Amino acid sequence: MLKLTINYSQDVDTVYRFVTDPEQIKKRCEESGERNVRIQVEDSGGTKIITSTREIDSDLPAFAKKLFSATNTIVERREWRDAGEKKTCKSHIDVLRTPGEIDSNVTISPNGSGCTYDVEFEATAKVPLIRKKLEAFVEKTTMEGMRDEHDYNQRALNEAG
Repeated sequence: MLKLTINYSQDVDTVYRFVTDPEQIKKRCEESGERNVRIQVEDSGGTKIITSTREIDSDLPAFAKKLFSATNTIVERREWRDAGEKKTCKSHIDVLRTPGEIDSNVTISPNGSGCTYDVEFEATAKVPLIRKKLEAFVEKTTMEGMRDEHDYNQRALNEAG
């Protein structure tokens, strides 16, 4: 599993409210060039479930261009729970009509007056012969996307005060 850690100057509750706010999710997606963004939120037995569906464009490597479309629809399901002072999330991303998916675990935990947002994730591609190359490409682009997401989050949170 790959890992990414982001430190925020805001506390756990502030960051959690921001990253689970459907309006903020939609705005972030659209500002990153994603289209036809739809967000659905439901609460189920102490779990906040956020499902986002959106179209994304990818700059595919040569080995994948004949097999996959550069434009895909992704469905991301995030299941957030309280865990004492922390917030935890299990996330699953399905890239529709492809053999690829991404699973991740997120923890937002206190760190001084701010918090730490830790993500562990793994991409899976069910494609014979090029599976490892494809998984490495998906993991690389996912890591870049997560960094961009958190750069946006940090800017927006700082602007909000």
